[in-house]
Amino acid sequence: METAATTRNSEMPKLNPREMEKLVLRQLQLHGQKPIADQLGMDESTISRWKQSHIEQFCKFLAALGIQLAPPEAVLVRRDYLFSMETLAEIGMKAERMRPEPIGFN
Repeated sequence: METAATTRNSEMPKLNPREMEKLVLRQLQLHGQKPIADQLGMDESTISRWKQSHIEQFCKFLAALGIQLAPPEAVLVRRDYLFSMETLAEIGMKAERMRPEPIGFN
């Protein structure tokens, strides 16, 4: 018997290199070039040069390796964990639908 959890597409959405570059540039803008340069122990002008071509190349490199970026607000879990949670939720909902009366407090 196939369930929604087992028939679900197991492919994760993937950012293309351009989307990864936008994510990196957005985070760089959010934090500012100077603090990032200071943290990396380099001049701010180096970060500025990176923005011109290196970041785009690096994002293409990551995509070729199959490495994905995730925004800071993303919550990452293993795929098998997510499928397990979906299966448990499905079983729980099925049991709840079979219950003769709703759960209540007597």
